[in-house]
Amino acid sequence: MDNKAMHRISYGLYVVTAFMDGQDNGCITNTVAQVTSKPNRISVTVNKGNFTHEMIQNTGKFTVSVISRAVDFALFRHFGFQTGREVDKFDGFSDCERASNGRMIVTKGTNAWIAAKVEKSVDLGTHTMFIADVTDMEVLDKTPSCTYEYYLSDIKTKPQEVGKTSEGQTIWRCVICGYEYVGDELPEDFVCPLCKHPASDFEKIVPGAAPEAKSAPASDRKTVWRCTVCGYEYEGDELPEGYTCPICGVGAEDFEKT
Repeated sequence: MDNKAMHRISYGLYVVTAFMDGQDNGCITNTVAQVTSKPNRISVTVNKGNFTHEMIQNTGKFTVSVISRAVDFALFRHFGFQTGREVDKFDGFSDCERASNGRMIVTKGTNAWIAAKVEKSVDLGTHTMFIADVTDMEVLDKTPSCTYEYYLSDIKTKPQEVGKTSEGQTIWRCVICGYEYVGDELPEDFVCPLCKHPASDFEKIVPGAAPEAKSAPASDRKTVWRCTVCGYEYEGDELPEGYTCPICGVGAEDFEKT
């Protein structure tokens, strides 16, 4: 069976927002779809570990902002690289307004929004599919929608090169987005300027410390598991049970062994 056939399915990208107990929140997802036209219903599937999931489950309402090709990577970083359990994602975020259902609309880098009320939930194990009636919607502009393929080829930040470094100079690479910092030691309070992850998510690299031309013995090579949704890579013989992608929040079933 060729699992890569799943990659031929086309995906859009969305910011799904919710509101509960006085707090707004949102997350990036690629799982929004229209399921019926009469009545007009959509579905969104959300990882149970996401705070947005808890908010939708408890309130029964959400809003979808459709991401367009005019989006900046900063939007993915803001709504996808941090959790609403620790950060108020709408504190100081001005590119938004409140929809008729009381949930936030992201107005920059999007081309439409859809407000919805949950009518049915389907437990999918690691995720819940929320099937909802559309209660309001609006087109914001004519910019084409951003697909996952377009995100990977034109938007996703590539690892930043640090330039030429003298042999033995230490490089610290962010395992989340690939950003590289040069210095003997990484400051304890260092935060990645791209994805905002802390120093604990950096790995130490010393150029020239080992010959690059020789491949490591097969027994020493690390297994890499790649997220088929956002491209994040995890190194290890096996994915931990219950593992979720730190970037997009999907479960282990959306990783492929490379």
